[in-house]
Amino acid sequence: MTGREDLLLGFRLAVGGGRGSIIRLVLSTVGIGLAVAILLIGSSAGTVKENRDQRAYAASPRNEPIPGVTPLNYSATRTDFRGQAIALVHLQPTGPTSPIPPGVDRLPAPGEVFLSPKLEELVASDTSGLLRPRLPGKPVGIIDAAAVLNPNDLVAYVGTDELSGDIATYAFGSDYGYETPFERGILSLLLVGLFVLLTPVFIFVGTVSRLGGASRDRRLAALRLAGSSLNQLRRITAAESLVGAVAGLVAGGASFLLFRGAVADFQVFRFGVYPKDLTPSWPLVALIVLVIPALTVATAWAAQRHTVVEPLGVVRETTPPQRRLWWRLLPVVAGIALIAPDLGVASELGRFALIGGAVLLMLGIPALLPWLLDRVVSRIKGGPPSFQLAIRRLRNDSGTPSRVVAGLCVVLAGAIGLQSLLTGQAVLTAGYEDRTEGRASVHADGPVADRAVAAVRAVPGAADFQTMRSMFVDANSALASFAVADCVTIEAATTATGCRDGDVFTGTTSIQKGQTVKLVDNDKRERPWTVPVTPRPLEVKQSGLAEQLAVHVLATPAAVAGVDLAAAPVTVSLRGTTGDPDFVELVRNSVAPYSGQVTVASYNGKRASDEARMFDDARNILFGGALLVLLLAGVSLLVLAQEQVRERRRALGALSATGVPVRVIVRSLLWQNGIPLLLGIVVATATGIALAALGRRLFWDGLYVDWSAVGMLIAAAVAMVLLVTASTVPSVRSAAKAENLRTE
Repeated sequence: MTGREDLLLGFRLAVGGGRGSIIRLVLSTVGIGLAVAILLIGSSAGTVKENRDQRAYAASPRNEPIPGVTPLNYSATRTDFRGQAIALVHLQPTGPTSPIPPGVDRLPAPGEVFLSPKLEELVASDTSGLLRPRLPGKPVGIIDAAAVLNPNDLVAYVGTDELSGDIATYAFGSDYGYETPFERGILSLLLVGLFVLLTPVFIFVGTVSRLGGASRDRRLAALRLAGSSLNQLRRITAAESLVGAVAGLVAGGASFLLFRGAVADFQVFRFGVYPKDLTPSWPLVALIVLVIPALTVATAWAAQRHTVVEPLGVVRETTPPQRRLWWRLLPVVAGIALIAPDLGVASELGRFALIGGAVLLMLGIPALLPWLLDRVVSRIKGGPPSFQLAIRRLRNDSGTPSRVVAGLCVVLAGAIGLQSLLTGQAVLTAGYEDRTEGRASVHADGPVADRAVAAVRAVPGAADFQTMRSMFVDANSALASFAVADCVTIEAATTATGCRDGDVFTGTTSIQKGQTVKLVDNDKRERPWTVPVTPRPLEVKQSGLAEQLAVHVLATPAAVAGVDLAAAPVTVSLRGTTGDPDFVELVRNSVAPYSGQVTVASYNGKRASDEARMFDDARNILFGGALLVLLLAGVSLLVLAQEQVRERRRALGALSATGVPVRVIVRSLLWQNGIPLLLGIVVATATGIALAALGRRLFWDGLYVDWSAVGMLIAAAVAMVLLVTASTVPSVRSAAKAENLRTE
């Protein structure tokens, strides 16, 4: 036969070899398709970052004066609606050449607003009527979706003729601050996590490529009997493997396109991607298209390297290869050498060192595990029959189970290391426990403070008011936080009792009766104030209004009589008594006319910083990805277990015929899968903690091993092995029959 005929024969055997061939083709297509879809998503990471950076750059205001350009007064504020943040960007042109923000073709006039697509949908779907009053103007257009940073961002461009605390903007397109060293550190960890999650994908492709090895060998022996040469057999094997690879490429591409179409609805905290962001670079697509078929063919050939196919049968070499240690230590040593120097993540060199070192440490696991497994099983003696059967099998062939378990352990090690780093940073940057019991807090700038407070007091169901007017006191050439409040508020926010109008309270700031100090508010004017009485000690209550404002000196209104406090901002804490779940929204609507000068906050539970939420989200993404890839590794182990049962049908039948119970055979399979896994778990845990210990200096020296997450990952791996073993019981019962000893 010619080379072309050999390939055609291989294609026919893959699709027309009976029910078993179809099952193998379906499994190969599904497995390789899943792997290709994951690889295409991973190869889009560069495009995602590039497009996101471009959107962030285009929307950032530039404050450097530009000749011939009249500035645009720009002020960004925020409101919340039922837990969703809405960005209100107030715009006031000062001339005909004022710049226009991206996404609109003109500036909104006073009383007009442009809405982002998602905000327009939210306004249209709000049947309560509570959101519309929050928008200071009439919607006149939609912001182009391509100009909004995230698909689900709620943004409004608001036209106005007066701004407070505005910023003069001469153009849009600034890279100032849109990617901080903090975010670059998160990106570095996510890139390491991407490698960790992709490693088992290649192992899975290799495992799927070995499906039907025994039946393939029998077909090849028949072809040898018909006169085929060894080179022809290799071409036939390659063609048979390529059918599943090509079908998997098509299935994976289709799955990727389906996911790409739905990706706009996926957002974590403030990060999201558009469908067009998930566009793999063509060089990487070409690499995937070439590597996946090449890997399947190479794996199929490698599976036969210890097999001699002759016309009268198949003979496998039983002498296991001698594994050497020295080259297996090279990735580990090189990885430690890259991570050990404290290069930081702010520089490109530091990031590449972290990523490269982590990758090499992860590669050390599949390199070391077969050698360790050989050494461990060679020294084990004795035990029950099932244990001895498993040890004997592992001594004869430890390479295949160690390869599958190695991919699983790479995920475990990477997840443990990254989870430890991310959890440590989340702990360090976490907020504090909120005990305000659902109270709302309203902060108003001085010019509108009195009107805002009156509007809040008029909200139906509003009660239990606590009000403080904030300033600073300059005592002994040191500024300290100063507030004026009535006795009801002081006794609610501090431990003081028996308060009388005219009292003064102080904590760490030293002031005395008769001392003249300076009071400073937002207008930067200094007002002299003479302390009228001897200050009483100040001890604030946790999560009370005084603690929120970090007050050091408290005075009652009578104690500051005659001092002009009109420019001082006011903070009001209040509670709703009607049980209305939208009470906070009513409060926000009451102060909506003063947008940009009044903020409303409502907390319940733990107040986490933005950094802590970013770390938590990154940790949850990696944890979910780790569980998903563990499932993929479990499928690999299941495929391997089923294939081993099929290949060893005669051996299992012989064991059963000599009186070995089926339960002993099943337990031996459990040991055969469990011993490499337990060894791999030890190696993965040590590698993960070592990675976290080495990498922690690149952040803020925070190392916190999340043992609960580690325990969950290990438990998932152990449960997976138990499920895989249980799934093989029917196959073992079928194989352990005397009929399997028959031969023709």
